[in-house]
Amino acid sequence: MHKATFLEGTLRFTITPDGPILVKAGESSGVDPTLPDMRFVRSQNMIYIPGPSLKGVVRAQAERICRSMDGNELQVQKRKLRCERFGNDEPLIPLADNPLGNGTSYSGLDDMNYSSGRAIEDMKLPSGPERTAIVYRRSSFVSQVFGHTSLAGRVRFADASAVGELQIEERNGVAIDRIYGSVAVGPFNYEVVVGGSFSSRIDFKNLTLAQLALLGLALRDVAEGRVAIGFGKSRGLGRVKINFDQLTLRYPTCTLSSENVASLGGTTICATNALAGLGAFCTDPAYLGYALPAEDTAILPDDLRYVEDDFLGVNLIATGNDAVRSVWKACMPAWKREIWL
Repeated sequence: MHKATFLEGTLRFTITPDGPILVKAGESSGVDPTLPDMRFVRSQNMIYIPGPSLKGVVRAQAERICRSMDGNELQVQKRKLRCERFGNDEPLIPLADNPLGNGTSYSGLDDMNYSSGRAIEDMKLPSGPERTAIVYRRSSFVSQVFGHTSLAGRVRFADASAVGELQIEERNGVAIDRIYGSVAVGPFNYEVVVGGSFSSRIDFKNLTLAQLALLGLALRDVAEGRVAIGFGKSRGLGRVKINFDQLTLRYPTCTLSSENVASLGGTTICATNALAGLGAFCTDPAYLGYALPAEDTAILPDDLRYVEDDFLGVNLIATGNDAVRSVWKACMPAWKREIWL
């Protein structure tokens, strides 16, 4: 399934510091006394925020959200449905993995021992398309989006590059010994960005509406300052604001009529006033093993409409912070169905 592209999208956004932020470079300042002990990461002497740093923050928050909403009863019910379709070998699968778990003795959510990558590596799975479906189906909900050792992620984060001039300050600090209350390390100085902005993008493909909703929830929490990035979070560093500039959804295998968005073969995917996720495209019995949601459409906001692509396919473009957030909101019913609310 993932060798084909049914749905792909790009989110462009701007990050603005809401106070000092520091994403540390791996190397120290060396013997140069004019440089701070901790410097912002740079490429060709230009400050930027690495894409993996952003991805780590968003994934960690997505996992927090999932663990907050998860429960043993939910997973038992989900397993029951999978067993009815695929047999009694289906394990209980949490919404988010325990990265330190071994995945072999998972008996419930109390021990939080399930790790998708390790569990799947220990399974004796058939080869071919059936294996791909089982790997996806037995991965946690978060891992289906961001990936693990046996499954490629569906979301890519670009580096956030500076837009114009940045305001940079140098600050001093010490590390306090937690036992004696005295100075353990320091004094030291570090470089922070307190003003300016960074521009970045997120590319994704083949996500369900519930997965899009979870991505939107995690990004919302970062945008509203509930989650910090970089160094010194406990010192008050790392708070940012995010403005969502544009969200583009592309359906490259579709055509547009006055009433419907349809596949090139003529199968109706959704109405022109609806938003379609991956489950709406994969209704063929060949995709049954992926256990995708049978209902994967949502009502579009009133001011958004599909347009024909200049080459082939159908696009949906939401421009501006409010329009992008309205798309996230439209996906929320699918997220509620995923957690059985």
